[in-house]
Amino acid sequence: MSSLYVHLPFCTRKCSYCGFYSISSLSLKAPFINALLTEIKNTTNYLPQRHLKTLYFGGGTPSLFTVIELDAILNKIAKYYSFEKDIEVTIEVNPERLTLEYLKMLKKLGINRLSIGIQSFNDVILHFLHRQHSAKSAENAIKNALLADFENISIDLIYGITERSEEMWKDDLKMAFSYPIQHFSAYALTVEENTLLKKRIEKGLVDEVDDTHAVRDFYILLEMSEKEGLEQYEISNFAKSNFISKHNFSYWQQMPYLGVGPSAHSYNLASRKWNIANVAQYITLIENNEPFYEEEVLTAEEHYNEYILLRLRTNEGVDLELLEKQFGAEKKEWVLEKIEAIDAENYTFNNNIIRLTNRGKLWADDIAMTLFAE
Repeated sequence: MSSLYVHLPFCTRKCSYCGFYSISSLSLKAPFINALLTEIKNTTNYLPQRHLKTLYFGGGTPSLFTVIELDAILNKIAKYYSFEKDIEVTIEVNPERLTLEYLKMLKKLGINRLSIGIQSFNDVILHFLHRQHSAKSAENAIKNALLADFENISIDLIYGITERSEEMWKDDLKMAFSYPIQHFSAYALTVEENTLLKKRIEKGLVDEVDDTHAVRDFYILLEMSEKEGLEQYEISNFAKSNFISKHNFSYWQQMPYLGVGPSAHSYNLASRKWNIANVAQYITLIENNEPFYEEEVLTAEEHYNEYILLRLRTNEGVDLELLEKQFGAEKKEWVLEKIEAIDAENYTFNNNIIRLTNRGKLWADDIAMTLFAE
């Protein structure tokens, strides 16, 4: 089974920290939709199977799209793909646009999972992040989602913000846990190139991001989420039983997925491709039936490195028996040799499975690089 990601790259304005591709104008939305429908039609042979386990609308701000527009996209997908009976259909939404009426219509379309970009319940922090919603509208968004009978609700939070005190972070988490949400994602604030945040730091308008705040907030996050019965199944993701993000988990399991829309990435077990990150060019190239993506065939070493990187992030860890079956005894011996160079406080090694400790999760990328093939 496969997954499909639909990138809807429109925003009304860019958040200060966002490094994802999007544009803050809706003028190209109509021709973009036509191009997107064409791409969906023309890429049906990319995946090993045309049977979808998950479908995900990301952005950008997918909730800028009307129900009629989303319905047209869904109908085009349904024309070329079959759906698993319990398919997970997620849409990323912003709080300021989540009216009860809109949410009820989304549910009628068959969308059964919401990912709400809350980021904080504090107006001071929301202003710093250049978000458009308020703390009150963040709460109202969750309340409306519950009134619309969504039973799979996820919210996003950002931590490691220098301007936020320890108590403010705890208050954000308490507010999140006061609602019966099934899942949440928490990401450390990072300074991406060509973002408003980076420009403001360079001009001395705001303080640089301090890693000590991220470490402090991370441990608070782990302690409070555990008390709420939420499992950290991946470094940045927490869920109640049976509510992991099936779509994102398929990425970490290296399952095949197709991404459509500008800047979307795809993987079909053998190769990886990525679409041009420019809406206007994307439209023109598709209209002219010209190539709009780049592609690379992955080497055995690249497959192995991705396995290490992705599995270390999950609570499943790196299973050396599976690794040996997939990549050979040589790679297993390589891992056993290289793991000796890693601080023993950063991982556990039980039943032939390497898992990161809470301390090790802070250094996941560095640990993965130590185990990478040379």
